[in-house]
Amino acid sequence: DPREPLFRERGIPFFNGHHESNLPKQAQLVIRSFAVPDTNPEITAAKERNIPSLLYSEALGRLSAMRKTIAIAGTHGKTTTTGLLTSIFLEAGRDPTVILGGELESIGGNWRRGDGEDFIVEACEFQKSFLNLKPSSGIITNIELDHPETFSDQGHVEETFREYLGRFHPGSMVVIPADLADRLDGAGDVRLIYFGIGEGDGWRGQIDTTKSVRTIELSEDGTFRFAARLMRPGTHEVFNATAAAALAAAHGIELEDIRRGIEKFQGVKRRFEKRQVIEEVEWYEDYAHHPTEIQYTLEGARELYPDRKIWALFQPHQAMRLDTFLEKFAGSFGLADEVIVLPIYSVREDEKEFPVDLRQHLVNQLRRRGVSARLCEFEQAIYDLPELISPGDVVVSLGAGTNDEIGDQISRSGVIG
Repeated sequence: DPREPLFRERGIPFFNGHHESNLPKQAQLVIRSFAVPDTNPEITAAKERNIPSLLYSEALGRLSAMRKTIAIAGTHGKTTTTGLLTSIFLEAGRDPTVILGGELESIGGNWRRGDGEDFIVEACEFQKSFLNLKPSSGIITNIELDHPETFSDQGHVEETFREYLGRFHPGSMVVIPADLADRLDGAGDVRLIYFGIGEGDGWRGQIDTTKSVRTIELSEDGTFRFAARLMRPGTHEVFNATAAAALAAAHGIELEDIRRGIEKFQGVKRRFEKRQVIEEVEWYEDYAHHPTEIQYTLEGARELYPDRKIWALFQPHQAMRLDTFLEKFAGSFGLADEVIVLPIYSVREDEKEFPVDLRQHLVNQLRRRGVSARLCEFEQAIYDLPELISPGDVVVSLGAGTNDEIGDQISRSGVIG
């Protein structure tokens, strides 16, 4: 396991696999993810020894109650926004402690321990886990149905986010999209700060089209504040940067530090991350696994490469998600020239409960919309893609599963020369 050296160099024992003997004699607490069931041998051993067990979200909630917690929630963009906010706080010398859902190059992973009072955390709505937090301020990037196994419909999601706002300390500053004002206003004892694109109240960001380098102009209540180079394409990145700037300013961080923090942000691993895979081919890995995220990512790719052939290599994440959003998925690939649909990456579900032709349904829907699409097995993609893709083409690998291993294996095969 590639993570083993990272643990061992910090003096932390590492076990690959599960067995009751892995539980140390001196253990006083067991922390597990949702993916680890009650029947796990280590969890069973902990119960037999009366050692308390917490879900990761519960443990994070306990930590948040002890710190000045800044929580970034939302259906899309929360990892990148957390990364942007971290970059800004580091630039301002705030030395925050950080936990996020992706690997950030500037901190060498997905967490850092700081000596400052700020605790920046990514807050996830899956299984309503963010209701364990007790934040002091935060951001909600957007609200959309993404986890059909947790939420029945969009209204259920919005009600849970309102409940989440009720978890904040009284008077907390929370940055939200201006178009969610009517749905979130009055939820919790918080001070809402609005953000968006174009004209309007609160913090607003828009791209300066007169500059040769992609530049975002940020204003507050109609007053220009500063301009910054934005390293990543896509309208969604304007939203993320504007939200981060709004909360940083509310925390009293100087505008120059905010500008430098935005400009120094290099992105998060597997968030439109450029890879060297095939010679003369632009290859990007992206964690997008929801129709809206896929559309945003492909818009960014098309912005960068308006005249290139774009291949979308898509691994559906969860059969339930694909089944629930099949029509929306079919409508999200319009900017791709070719779509390759990989086998479904399933966790926490029995794929046998769903039609075995879900992928074929998606391909059929895409073809009906005029998008060239085909099915491809995982190993087949590793062997076929170097032959199918031509110099000058663009590949965007999309998914939250193991799709990034395809690029890794092609790269190791020596195709890039």
